[in-house]
Amino acid sequence: MSEFTFSPTDLPYWSDAELAITIKAYLRMLHAELNGVSYNKAAVNRELRSGPLANRTKGSIEFRMQNISAALYELKMPYIAGYLPARNIGSAVKEKMIALLSAEGIESLEAYVPTPDASTLTKRVSELRQRHLGAIPQGSSLPQTVTVTTTSYVRDPAVKAWVLQAAKGLCEGCGNPAPFVGTDGLPYLEVHHVMPLSSHGSDKTTNAVALCPNCHRRCHHSRDRDEFKLMLYQQLPRLIVEVPELTEHPADARV
Repeated sequence: MSEFTFSPTDLPYWSDAELAITIKAYLRMLHAELNGVSYNKAAVNRELRSGPLANRTKGSIEFRMQNISAALYELKMPYIAGYLPARNIGSAVKEKMIALLSAEGIESLEAYVPTPDASTLTKRVSELRQRHLGAIPQGSSLPQTVTVTTTSYVRDPAVKAWVLQAAKGLCEGCGNPAPFVGTDGLPYLEVHHVMPLSSHGSDKTTNAVALCPNCHRRCHHSRDRDEFKLMLYQQLPRLIVEVPELTEHPADARV
């Protein structure tokens, strides 16, 4: 954001109580907007001026709302579309707004914050899917990038090829044909390690199965993944049950 000239005499005239009242009104409107519930900004402004902010002008309240948007913008959280963030409200004002926003409890907005972490993204998507998203998200026309360090396992190509050949184009989970032909001209199936490599599972044919994408995701994300794993052991004689040496973490075992 670019710098915005802010009068140093303006903030002292606004007590923390007045700012907190304004923030509460702002958050009510923001939650309504995120849930697709209609509201009237002008009516809220009048309500504030006829009550707790009787000494404030319409313009000053509007500007405070823009201050709040600027603070939320800095926190990478959603803000009211009709209150564009005030440009450079000054570090003192921004810190004041962020502190008061935190005091009012903005944890429910964290689910809207973009993240590069896959497990955090999954958790936030799940949380938002259980809400009513009334407004179409703005998204980002130019998503930011981050550099992360990952750990990969050295895989034996012969093991993967053998498992895929043994499946003969059929998913070893549901028994259905591969959903499509891959770019190599062969039926597309994914090789899954029943005991995850991250839990010290082996990279052997006795621990690997060929699955369609649906069944593969089922092994990682479904409620019945443990029952499904047991079914694979019962259904495929070549599989040998392995005991994990480490406790599997939900964010691990993606192979």
